[in-house]
Amino acid sequence: MTLEPDGTESSEPSPGQEWAYRVRDDAPSTRVQVTALQREGRKFRVEIRHLDGSAANTTENVPRNRLKVPWNEVSSYDAVMEGWKALRKQSIDEIESSAMWMIFELLVPETVAELYLTPVDDALTIHNEKALNSLTGCPWTDLPADRSWITYESKPRLSPLASLSIAEMICHNNPGTVLDRIMAEEAESREKVKRGGETEDWETRATVPTTPEYEYRSYLRWNKPRHELLRQWCGYRAVTTHERLLAAEAEVNRLDSLLARTVDWLREYSKSGAEIIDREHEEDRITPLNIRPIPDRPLQPHEIPVITVHSRRRWRH
Repeated sequence: MTLEPDGTESSEPSPGQEWAYRVRDDAPSTRVQVTALQREGRKFRVEIRHLDGSAANTTENVPRNRLKVPWNEVSSYDAVMEGWKALRKQSIDEIESSAMWMIFELLVPETVAELYLTPVDDALTIHNEKALNSLTGCPWTDLPADRSWITYESKPRLSPLASLSIAEMICHNNPGTVLDRIMAEEAESREKVKRGGETEDWETRATVPTTPEYEYRSYLRWNKPRHELLRQWCGYRAVTTHERLLAAEAEVNRLDSLLARTVDWLREYSKSGAEIIDREHEEDRITPLNIRPIPDRPLQPHEIPVITVHSRRRWRH
């Protein structure tokens, strides 16, 4: 009999059956007997009689979702719940969770792995281990020994802390996309800190304006620590290489603009000189297509062009 992801059983109880009852999801399972069913619209409650413990032979009216599985399946159900409990113990904070969700949104297709919020927040389910290994750059099972994971419905389910390690590995192996996203978010935050922005009112769902002070507090609380964590995952070399490339591109654009203004000014005084500088600037431009030192094939003797050098004849006296 198949269990749902939240641990509940898919079939319905009947009067006279013995079921496993839990007063809370993290409470131990106790044996109860179903005595009656009560359905009123969407409400589904069950009359039960306790069979074990200090409450034996007492009756109680409880919601249907408190009955988990038939009693003869309680051992496998409890094992599954203990597994989820072990994963739940390895929780992460909000900043780590936000950074991890960004990585999976940017780089991991849902057919490869998915993050879930139930029954354990930030737990990862792996659908395609081979594809995930190509993203991490190594087998995902190379996680530190203290990271918990279980196999449920034939798929690995990782604890939030183990999922965070997977996100770090993926980020370190694919830093370019992440760093571009960070730069874009920081540019957006800079504009909001200058002029204010917009947010959604959680009660009315209406869009309301925000002040620059509010945006700056939000940046310090959420974006800045998340970005620093992501840069740490990318690694020092990737971050500095990315920033040097962006700085070089920005400097080229600045010099292009400066040279264009200079040539326009020079054209008023020396049209031919301005055209020479402008032409050389375009023809000798260094691009990714010509930056590589590609060796050319040696020329055959018949391919070497003949260069005629004229010299003045000298007469002997």
